[in-house]
Amino acid sequence: MTQRLSRLVTSLFFMSLIASSHASESAGESAGASPPDNKQALATSPQGLVDMLSEVAFMPPDEYAEKVARERGEHAFPIGLAPLPAYLDSASDPRSDINAEELADYANVLAAIANRSREDGEILWGRIQGTQYEREAHQWIFEKLQSFGLEQVYHDPFPSQYPQWRPTVCDLTITDAPTFSDGQSYRFESPITAFVSALTPASGLEAPVIYVGDGTASELQGRDVTDKIVLVRGRTQPSALLSSVRTAYSRLAAGNYGKPAGIVVWWDVPNTEQVAGRVGAPGGGDSIGEAVPWTSIGDDAGLYLRKLIDRASEERPVMLKLNVQGRMESGTERMSGNTYAILPGQSDQYIVIPTHVDGYFYGIHDNGSSVALNLALARHYAGLPLEERTHGIIFLFQGDHEVPGVGGTLPFIDKYRELMTNNLLLVLRPEHLGMVRPMDEGTFVAQSNIADPLMLLVTNRSPLLIDLLKQAAGHYGIAMGDLVYIDPAADEAAFHPPYNALDAISTGWIQTGKYYHSTADVDWGGVDFHQMQKLARAHAYLIDELGAFSKADLERDGKPVPEKSIYQSDLLKILMGNN
Repeated sequence: MTQRLSRLVTSLFFMSLIASSHASESAGESAGASPPDNKQALATSPQGLVDMLSEVAFMPPDEYAEKVARERGEHAFPIGLAPLPAYLDSASDPRSDINAEELADYANVLAAIANRSREDGEILWGRIQGTQYEREAHQWIFEKLQSFGLEQVYHDPFPSQYPQWRPTVCDLTITDAPTFSDGQSYRFESPITAFVSALTPASGLEAPVIYVGDGTASELQGRDVTDKIVLVRGRTQPSALLSSVRTAYSRLAAGNYGKPAGIVVWWDVPNTEQVAGRVGAPGGGDSIGEAVPWTSIGDDAGLYLRKLIDRASEERPVMLKLNVQGRMESGTERMSGNTYAILPGQSDQYIVIPTHVDGYFYGIHDNGSSVALNLALARHYAGLPLEERTHGIIFLFQGDHEVPGVGGTLPFIDKYRELMTNNLLLVLRPEHLGMVRPMDEGTFVAQSNIADPLMLLVTNRSPLLIDLLKQAAGHYGIAMGDLVYIDPAADEAAFHPPYNALDAISTGWIQTGKYYHSTADVDWGGVDFHQMQKLARAHAYLIDELGAFSKADLERDGKPVPEKSIYQSDLLKILMGNN
């Protein structure tokens, strides 16, 4: 046995030597041979790649969008992907009368009202707070609530509580560039200065334009922006609500690198021309925008301008003419209001559902989709007998929201202070919902079958309330982040200090993805009403389940709201300080 094993080991050893010898010979034979051509190499040298790419994407925004769409069609096409379904069987769901078609119909009316303002020549268009278009939406909602058979329907007009910026001129023109012939110019189609700005001279100002990237301190080191127009990238984090340009604008306007003549924000939001983004500090610091005239442009427009700057030299800079005019309008010039319906229940407690009617541009993501949700809830519960409604519901459609974000809820509370003090069970606030998460793979940008994950608000961290909301999300297949934030920061903030001490509990889902305050909700079809159907039914599920509980149940094991607002927190300072 031992001899046989020894012979086997010896045999294997010699076989391995022979194999190694053959491998060495084979390697020696191929060592001097040329490798096969790389059949997919775009370029094989640095200069070759640079030369190849210098012109292929250099074209005005409209031509660029057309070419990208045409080229993309050579490599990919949509397949009509359906959104992910709810898990709760619709056939047995008592809330199945709330459907996507109803929600879309309501939203389309709101979008049409907003679009009329653009057709009427408004630069900052939409259902802007305190304008006739916001009032028209309130009138339509009032009539719609009455049509549901609700008996207690009200409209309370009031002047806008805060002065409003109204741009009258937003003009941006390239007057000269290295590739332009004599007399050639390019006027951008839709620049927008959505919040207060310093004004240019009446005829505008003309200056060389330079690009400073994100406008961080490292990118500005050694730069002199004196008397220049500065192009700065607006990085959405995750949206224009909290963007890098809030920090960059102040860094530029402070004058530590020279004082610029003007600032142009280039938003990084694909598939959209206009974004209503701020340059001031969060929490109401819009007046910072009065330091330097500014405007903003969309992603493709900014790309064209940057590529022109790529070709600039000291002898031949890109020249830009900026003209921003506008004025602050007082509340006496802008009449807003609240529309609402009060539907009693068997208890004396009320759930208040606030959704703001005003919004920038089409205003469907923020906040027409939630207005549609609230209307569908009003229609659904108006059709139920009293014995099926444990708690009362107040369907509140408030105006005057966008500046500063806590608007019509304040006069509503003033009018119903006793009711809100003694009979408020819960504030259930839906805010800009339904936007699908884009698949963004460079030139491949597409809608997906999932929504941007929602953030969940529960101001007192009620374990019971959190569990009910998790159940609702599970039943209806709602994408949600694994966190609960506790700071009231939108219309629900009016129910809490420092505005009012009502011992309120506020909850709801909110979504502030990349397309917030943009035209993508309609132009790109970014709001999905099958997703809104799931969300509307989930809100109804929560209302139904709350029928088994009292305010004391929701307060059990709860915790107080933080004393310092999120807008003044170190957490927000960290985010902004990274820019």
